Amino acid sequence: MIEITRTRDVPGSPEDVAATVADLERWPEWFALHKGWSGPIPTSAAVGVEFKHKVRVLGLPGDVQWKVKELQPPQRFVLEGKGPSRSKMGVDFRVTPRDGGSTVAFTATIGGLALKPVEGKLKPWIEERADRTLDGLEKVLSEG
Repeated sequence: MIEITRTRDVPGSPEDVAATVADLERWPEWFALHKGWSGPIPTSAAVGVEFKHKVRVLGLPGDVQWKVKELQPPQRFVLEGKGPSRSKMGVDFRVTPRDGGSTVAFTATIGGLALKPVEGKLKPWIEERADRTLDGLEKVLSEG
């Protein structure tokens, strides 16, 4: 299992950040792993809510079935996902206040037997997507 964490100071209160992160309809604006919906677009996040979206990992398309595992606004938002070939994914957003804004810690995990042969390529790929995700989130929050 590959796990990476990135931290970024962003504009906006923890409540604003948490509201943006948990607003699943807005994911296409900033979540770098999101490539489209594979079913009904969820309107709100709540523990137990499940939804599917399209991803492209190392150029290969697939669908991820996500489930909201934890939602503690404004501090934490955790999802667990099941992807193609029994792969597993997870995202964990932790938000803390700081002067003039918030700090977001974003942890992404991905793994599974089918991904073992490409783990060497997968780690830098997921690191780049984590950076792009936080870039997108920062931009969305800056635009208000």
